[in-house]
Amino acid sequence: MFESLNELKYTAENGKTYLIYFLKFWVAEDTHDFLTKYQIRRAGKEIFWYARMSRERAAHDLNLPRATFGKTPSKALQTQVAQHLKKLFVHVIKKGLDRGFEESHTEFVFSVETPIEKRTWHE
Repeated sequence: MFESLNELKYTAENGKTYLIYFLKFWVAEDTHDFLTKYQIRRAGKEIFWYARMSRERAAHDLNLPRATFGKTPSKALQTQVAQHLKKLFVHVIKKGLDRGFEESHTEFVFSVETPIEKRTWHE
């Protein structure tokens, strides 16, 4: 489906070529949401995009009971969620780049309440 979820070269519909790099996956300490960070490069431009997925959305997408996640999800479960979030987010990245969206420090939130919410990333 994708060349790679960690590093890929993508030519958008507008003809611009981008290099997309996976940088990091982690679990937020405060909300316990799953997060991932990607760097997107093209000539003269560097963009950082983030994805956040709630535990409820991860449980829904992976057809798992919410209780499976517990207080600290197992490494195997975190890996499963990371792979799912990467696939989902790479699809969103491609769609955004096809539409010419290049705003850095953007966070895309995947939750049960809304399909995708776009907002500014705050450290």
